[in-house]
Amino acid sequence: MFGLIILLIIAYFIYKESYSGGLFGGHHTAHTRNPLDILDERYARGEINREEYFERKAGLSGRKQTVSLEKANQE
Repeated sequence: MFGLIILLIIAYFIYKESYSGGLFGGHHTAHTRNPLDILDERYARGEINREEYFERKAGLSGRKQTVSLEKANQE
């Protein structure tokens, strides 16, 4: 009888932890993307051009970056 009580207590804690994400699910932290990550992805997909990319990157980083159009046209 004592073994059955112990088994029920263990089953209760396993059940409780499985629904809270503690035992089986773990506490997963979601990968949060910052604005620069999103900007990099948009540039890589071709949604924005090089000039717009550097303008927005400068705005997000708080620095003014100059883009040479001659250099951009050579590439």
